[in-house]
Amino acid sequence: MDFIDRHAVTHGVYGWWFDNRLPLVPRDGCIKRDGKHLLYIGIAPPKDRPVRRDGPTPVKSRLWRNHLRGTVRTSTLRLSLAALLEQELDLAFWRDKRNRVRMDRHHEDKLSEWIATHAAISVVQHDEPWSLEETLIRTGPPLPLNLSVSWHPFKPTLSDLRRALGRN
Repeated sequence: MDFIDRHAVTHGVYGWWFDNRLPLVPRDGCIKRDGKHLLYIGIAPPKDRPVRRDGPTPVKSRLWRNHLRGTVRTSTLRLSLAALLEQELDLAFWRDKRNRVRMDRHHEDKLSEWIATHAAISVVQHDEPWSLEETLIRTGPPLPLNLSVSWHPFKPTLSDLRRALGRN
């Protein structure tokens, strides 16, 4: 897992780069660097979310607690990756009482290990990252794993895969 100056960035936009081991995802037009494609961006903190004093920075907290060691319930990126890697990693899902997708810790750990091996993160400081996010998704390079405000033709396929999780 590569980090680019992760300790210096407190608020900003982060990009997720993946190697070619992520099945189904189209990469046409995506930015490629060091053998990985930029497939998703996110922000921290979200708009109108207060930042705790003396706590971890919003970027560090979001990346570690949600994306790297979180759950499919707390990270839309993890949920998308789990849907794409369900068969390859032999992941099992269920739905809780609120109909949210869940995996047991063992399967979450398998997903975390896959991410550590096949992904890289880049971050950029921006004090109001929400002002950039929509513009980047709508008018920037293709980002096939972003669903919110996305125009990407892969969006319906990814949405269907996510919706199907835990329904068997």
